[in-house]
Parts: sequence; structure tokens; C-alpha cells
Amino acid sequence: MSCLLLENGLPDTIDGVPIYPDFRNMIRFEQILDDSSLSDVEKTLLGVRQLFEELPEGGIARATERLQWFYRRGQEVQRTEKKLGNGVQAYDLDTDAGCIYAGFLQAYHIDLTDIPFLHWWAFLALLENLPEDTAMAQRMQLRTMDLREIKDTKMREHYKKMQKQVALPEKTAARGKLVESMAERVKRRHAEARRELERRRQDGV
Repeated sequence: MSCLLLENGLPDTIDGVPIYPDFRNMIRFEQILDDSSLSDVEKTLLGVRQLFEELPEGGIARATERLQWFYRRGQEVQRTEKKLGNGVQAYDLDTDAGCIYAGFLQAYHIDLTDIPFLHWWAFLALLENLPEDTAMAQRMQLRTMDLREIKDTKMREHYKKMQKQVALPEKTAARGKLVESMAERVKRRHAEARRELERRRQDGV
């Protein structure tokens, strides 16, 4: 686990290998995950290239594992950065792009199309803590609102309609599961390859 506020809280290397930690690279990584024309292997290889200048010791399996770690800001899977409040998906960097841009400009005077560099972890921290007077913060609050806590029937129906208006596409939920399984799939394939190599050695092939 890593903490944003501690020394070296914003990593620019992983396992001694320089990385590309700008927020745009992780947005591209999400776009790769959503690209149905790519195979899982292609998504893994392209995703790793978004972060690493060169593979760390341990090859693609280690790189995939560390990509997952960086993407989640060093957090455990259960503490994924996109879920706030009651655990519902709060935002999507593609669907909400315009609203996020406006929120950063309004709250922080940061033009995300012009800023030369913003660390992925810092970007997410700023996004998740946008002031309540920004449209993006209101959108996230609506999505994560637990309607069961609203006792008044009319108010509950009102917010239910508003939630539908800002609902995220289903791809966002599937993406999280894909990220979680990437490292495991690569590990499994490497293990299978090692077993096959060992079998061939034993058979004298």
C-alpha cells in the first residue's frame, strides 16, 4: 500500500524501472480495455506499454501485476478508486470527460487539455474531491446515492429518475473485472508455459 502524502507518494518508477505516470496514459489504458477489437493478449501488451518504458524484472507477468497496482493507486481491489459512497460506480473518464474537464477548470483552474503533466494518482484525488458546486461532483453524488435511505416516496422517485439520467454504460462495470483478472491470466499462462517446458525436458524433446 502507498500513501499520497508520504515521501515518494507519487511513484515515477516501479521496481526500479521508469514509468509514464501521466493521467492520460491511464485513460488510454481504459480505452484499450474497452476496445472489443483487441484480444486479451493485445490489451495486456498495449496496457503495459502505456505505463512502462521497459519491462521490469519478471517480464510481462510482473509488469501486468504492477500495472494493476498502479492503476488502483496501490490500493486493494476492494478499495477501487472509482467507487464512492455506497460502492456504486461514481464516474467514467470517457463518458464524463467534458464534465470532468469543466470541474477541474472551475475548481482548480486546471485546463486538462493544456497541462503538460498531472500524475494519475493526483488526478484521481482531485477528481474524487471536486467541490459540491461543480456539476461533476453533483453527478457523482447522484450516482452513489442510496435511494433506500430516502423515506419520502415522491423524493425517492425524483432522485431515481435523476440517477437514470446520469447512469453510466454497462462497460464500466465489466472493465473493473477485466483489470482484476489481467494479472491472473498472465500468471496462469506463464505457469502453463513453464509446465510444458518442464514436460518437454523430461521427455527429452
